[in-house]
Amino acid sequence: MTQPTVVLYSGDDPVLARIADAVRAAFAAPDEEPDDDESTGALALPVSDDAGPMLAGARVAIVLDPESRERAREASVPRTVALLPTFDTRWDAELDVDLVLVAHEGMRADALRAGASAVTAVGPVAPAGWAPAEDRAALKAELGPRSDVPWVVVRAAALDLDDLAPSLVQLSLVGVDAVWLFDVGLDPDAARRLRGRVPGYGLDSYVFSDPDALSAYQAADVVFGRLDGPELVRAFSVGASVVTPRPRAGQLAIAHVIETDGIADVADAAATLSVTFDHALAPTTLEAARARVAALDAAGGAARVVEAVAALDRPKDADALPAGLPRGLERLSDPEDAIEGFPVGGGDERPAPSGDDELDKKVDEELAALREKLGL
Repeated sequence: MTQPTVVLYSGDDPVLARIADAVRAAFAAPDEEPDDDESTGALALPVSDDAGPMLAGARVAIVLDPESRERAREASVPRTVALLPTFDTRWDAELDVDLVLVAHEGMRADALRAGASAVTAVGPVAPAGWAPAEDRAALKAELGPRSDVPWVVVRAAALDLDDLAPSLVQLSLVGVDAVWLFDVGLDPDAARRLRGRVPGYGLDSYVFSDPDALSAYQAADVVFGRLDGPELVRAFSVGASVVTPRPRAGQLAIAHVIETDGIADVADAAATLSVTFDHALAPTTLEAARARVAALDAAGGAARVVEAVAALDRPKDADALPAGLPRGLERLSDPEDAIEGFPVGGGDERPAPSGDDELDKKVDEELAALREKLGL
């Protein structure tokens, strides 16, 4: 059995694993039965020494990181597509693949500068199983903390864990009453540091790890995290808006774009983080941001990946034809649309002379008579 499409990721990042699974599922064709020789779906697997046999028959490899691209290259997979799931184009190597898929149109220029030859914006891709809560208020009430105020998820990895005081001071200065949920992922050291430093700053705060991440993010109104972190993909998957710290120099362009789009608030500096939160948590801002995040349709991201990969097999010059040429069979006429008095048969019949034709004939006759009179 050959596998036409393989989705590859490396490491044990649960977000990458779930995004890979979502893309794999989107390639599946549940209404079609594959024959004995070829599968119609896709396979998602982490890069390992055992991956070689599974790549032997692959025609396309969708890779989520540089290590996966190298493994696809070693296996001589004919085509490689890089999917950049976060709002960042940094790789440890150039993006020398057949196609690069990015989470936002504003990333196109950065991807081209990073070595990409072709770039398609597919929007954010929701990890498998991640979707907005059916009733955010009910979920808040079920989880326990106060449900009558906004909830903010703070990704611990986006903070300076060696010196938490400046960030905690800023959170304590936020004028909007809120519940603060600190996401430590799979980092027990981050949990230890937060337990030791957060108490005393007057925050209504909680800490959680990856096993409880889905429900915490679904209950959140706003998520605080970095552009290159998985927290933004999670936020957009559950319909939450974003606050991000001042980005590094290479991320200023995309930060400006997503802030202009109204799906994120970007802090100008660490000292103004509280002001940024005050704006993001204002009721009118929250409502507008929610509508814009919903329009991103992260749930449809995996399907857009499938469409982009399918476009690889289309003729590259199909859209470069001169304007005005027909596409396919373009109907010129219908026998029922024939003009009255105009023959529709295939004989030598001709339409009756029009008034203009009679005038031309008369002029020609008068010219011929004048030439004869003059002896011409």
